[in-house]
Amino acid sequence: MKLEKISDKIVYNENTISKRMLFNTGKVLNFMLNLKPGQGVPPHNHENSDMIIHVVSGDEGEVVTDGNKTIVTQGDVFHCDGIEMFSLTNTGKENMSCFVVLTPNPSQIYSKEF
Repeated sequence: MKLEKISDKIVYNENTISKRMLFNTGKVLNFMLNLKPGQGVPPHNHENSDMIIHVVSGDEGEVVTDGNKTIVTQGDVFHCDGIEMFSLTNTGKENMSCFVVLTPNPSQIYSKEF
């Protein structure tokens, strides 16, 4: 068993989003995605990996999947198929942190912290 503290992975950067790994195994990639107001993740997909995101904190974000916009807030959980084009922007006034799970673990390019 491995244990991580989510609070240790909630780190914000003034210039860009931050991504902090929780678990990186052959089957699962799990990390915290942290966005200050106005920051976002550009449109992309995750190959053949499904993605589940739980918005842990934040007052408003905009998710776009295949051109469809949805507003998310703290406590929301959403799922995207790997082939869906996905983007997320913190459109609120508060910092936003998301608990992200990708399975199966996609290519190593997604495993980098920043």
